[in-house]
Amino acid sequence: MSLIFITHHDENIYDITKTQSELQKKSPKYVSKFRDSGGKSALKNDSGSHLGDKFCGLHATMGLPEQEPPDARNFLKKRTGKPSYTVKIPGKQRRVKVLHKAQTPLLKDLLEAAKLHSNQMESHKDFVRDNVQNVRQMKPKEPLHKIVVDRMGTTMEPEAQGLEPVYIKKPIFGKTPKYLVRFNKIKEKEYQMRKDLSGKQQPKCHYITRDEREQLLQGLKKNWEELQKQYQGLPILTDTIPKKVKKSKLEADLRQLEKDIVLVERHPYIYVYNDAEFLS
Repeated sequence: MSLIFITHHDENIYDITKTQSELQKKSPKYVSKFRDSGGKSALKNDSGSHLGDKFCGLHATMGLPEQEPPDARNFLKKRTGKPSYTVKIPGKQRRVKVLHKAQTPLLKDLLEAAKLHSNQMESHKDFVRDNVQNVRQMKPKEPLHKIVVDRMGTTMEPEAQGLEPVYIKKPIFGKTPKYLVRFNKIKEKEYQMRKDLSGKQQPKCHYITRDEREQLLQGLKKNWEELQKQYQGLPILTDTIPKKVKKSKLEADLRQLEKDIVLVERHPYIYVYNDAEFLS
């Protein structure tokens, strides 16, 4: 690293103040032309002559004194001041002396006043008895009706949120609606009309003849053969869910048809109900 040594320079710090700009000169302060004559006119008396040097500087701004101040050696002594207040009466004045401290009451007077007060209170009202009667007649305060709205235990007033089950207090609660009553009356009337037209009540079931029984039995056996053919056509390996469902359904249908065939063959007399009339 190279070093540079300054062997000659012409800097001078004492010449810095000479190069700074000079401050602006302020304008001269305003001086009134009545400055010398203003204070002398206020200290003149009626005759036009100036007062003595005693009052020239002491009361230059506060005005002339009204009276001479009292001598400091003539201080105020006890019972020589003015009374506490003066009662003004038209035409004259009267001074009233005010007592600064009242007389201390005697102990016997205080005891008599306390005894008289206690006798008056006892003869006037019995507060204990009245309080007991009020407590007996007072009704217990009912708790506020609130409901819990979440698992954290937050409660709210149901009436303000519309959650009060007011419908259970309605007169129609738990009764059959009017439109259902009318519908039932119409159905009952139609049933009575059909009964009157027929002259007698029709039976709700009818007997199956031998030919109808044979046709029913042949139809059941034919359905069983068709289902048995479908069941035998199923693949041996049932590795999927649809195959298992189809196989189980065919087995259930075959078992039901076998039960129906056995029932028809075992009972020669069969009665069949009409579903529409039976449900009505």
